[in-house]
Amino acid sequence: MRMAEGRLTCDHCGTEQELPAALEYVELLEATDRRCPLCSTPLTESRVDAVPLLCCPGCFGMLIQMRWFAAVIDAARLYEPRSVQTLPPRRQSPGERHLQCPTCGQPMIDQVYGGPGNVVIDTCERCGVNWLDPGELRRIATAPDSTRHR
Repeated sequence: MRMAEGRLTCDHCGTEQELPAALEYVELLEATDRRCPLCSTPLTESRVDAVPLLCCPGCFGMLIQMRWFAAVIDAARLYEPRSVQTLPPRRQSPGERHLQCPTCGQPMIDQVYGGPGNVVIDTCERCGVNWLDPGELRRIATAPDSTRHR
């Protein structure tokens, strides 16, 4: 998959699709051997500015190393519009599902994210990674946060 002019193009079959708004600033690079825990699509090495992450070109979930998590959120905030005043309720609660870590295959721990955005993230402490479902990076980046510069 490659991204150009707001569209994703499959290098294999040539199929094109529009990029979701939350991915306009995510640069997709090379496919990896790790699979998306939601849709089993191979995750793609990606980055937001120079900050690395893995992104699923199928469902647009993201696997982010814990050491880069805050930097990815800060980079996304540069591209997202100002924060919203209210957030819709979370789509899930901890314990409603169990994902396998794309790196080690062991169960991930799901928990309410302690920062803004009102989301549940999945974490693998063994591998030091967090999984964000599609749209959760945008929810975190646009959420009201008293520590953000206005």
